Amino acid sequence: MRSINAQAQHEFELPAPFHMRGGLPNFFDKVKNRIGSELCVAYIGGSITEARDGWRELTYHTLRTSFPHNTFKHVDAAIGGTTSTLGVFRMDQDVLRHKPDLLFVEFAVNDSPLPPDVIYRSIEGIVRKTWSANPNTDICFVYTITETIVDKFRETGRFPRAAEAMEQVAQHYGIPSIHIGVEVAKLREAGDLVFTGNPGEHPGKIVFTADKVHPLPASGHPICAHIVMKHLMEMQGRNASHRHELKKPFVSDNWESAKMLSLSEFDENKDWVKLEQDHPVQKQVASFIPALYKAVPPDATIRIRFEGNVLGFYDVIGPGSGILDVNVNGKASEVTRFDNHCIHYRKTFFFLDGLNDGVNDVTIKVSGKEFDKAAILLQNPRKLTMDDPARFADNAWFLGNILMVGKPIAINFGD
Repeated sequence: MRSINAQAQHEFELPAPFHMRGGLPNFFDKVKNRIGSELCVAYIGGSITEARDGWRELTYHTLRTSFPHNTFKHVDAAIGGTTSTLGVFRMDQDVLRHKPDLLFVEFAVNDSPLPPDVIYRSIEGIVRKTWSANPNTDICFVYTITETIVDKFRETGRFPRAAEAMEQVAQHYGIPSIHIGVEVAKLREAGDLVFTGNPGEHPGKIVFTADKVHPLPASGHPICAHIVMKHLMEMQGRNASHRHELKKPFVSDNWESAKMLSLSEFDENKDWVKLEQDHPVQKQVASFIPALYKAVPPDATIRIRFEGNVLGFYDVIGPGSGILDVNVNGKASEVTRFDNHCIHYRKTFFFLDGLNDGVNDVTIKVSGKEFDKAAILLQNPRKLTMDDPARFADNAWFLGNILMVGKPIAINFGD
């Protein structure tokens, strides 16, 4: 692979590509002093981390081959299109039950639209959940990039807003961070890299992506993995092992107490059908949503009373999903669980607005209301169409989990 230490042809300022801070003392201590022990490496993030043959798999493989006297366990908790605001709720089920020794957190791209105060709450929640479960787990933040982010580097010399917010949390807790985009920007400035293009049209150059976002497996992801591993190895043996301290919170309203409640914990109802394990939609999402329920209109209703200020839903949308009638503390609204990508089913989530910081009373009913799905699909840049209208006939709700920051008072199904 081409060296990534290229010097730019023109001087321009960039943020530091790596901050060691407290390093990864416990991971490397276990590698060195507990020969033969198992090390669990977990990754949580979006599609760039989820990608097969991507930086996640490449770094994990390099760790295994670099330390052959230990055994390794790999946890892939990345889900494309999701942000840290879902990730913090998934931590207990998808990450912490595996007892990771090292956790990579990658949400800088998908968190880009979020305001900093939201990122503070969710990212700090991930950190505090991790160290509450095991203060010996080391954490590393990894900031991936898009072409837009690299362009902003050139203009401002600063991290994008999401990464800057995460950096403040990292600094507060002494967590190392690696910004992949800095060295990629240097390569592009030196003329060695084309960020977006067709590799066949740029002989002798590295083509990083084909879509401005997702690194190519043969060229983009190996660079990402090389950058991460280079800085990881710089942390080896630099700090003595120690338990990580849960110091005073960076923000007092962080989401450390975020919880994900499965519908399987509650009484069954005839209007909420638990999908069989061999159901095509359940099979598709089973690794992250082991119990998925189909709420059948027009009578499927859920009422949630809780004390807190955050309520959301981890669901699946696709051809057969529809519209919800939502009532939050007496104020009615409509939420459409169908968008211009819904030619197939995918995991997603949403949060409710209008909640009090206290006791809230929320009712959601699956309306069964008909609407023009074909018109919505045509809004996709690819002008998607309904291949088989029968697949789109349902207007149901496919729900897996309730997301809550607070304390449930009562959760009931039916009228």
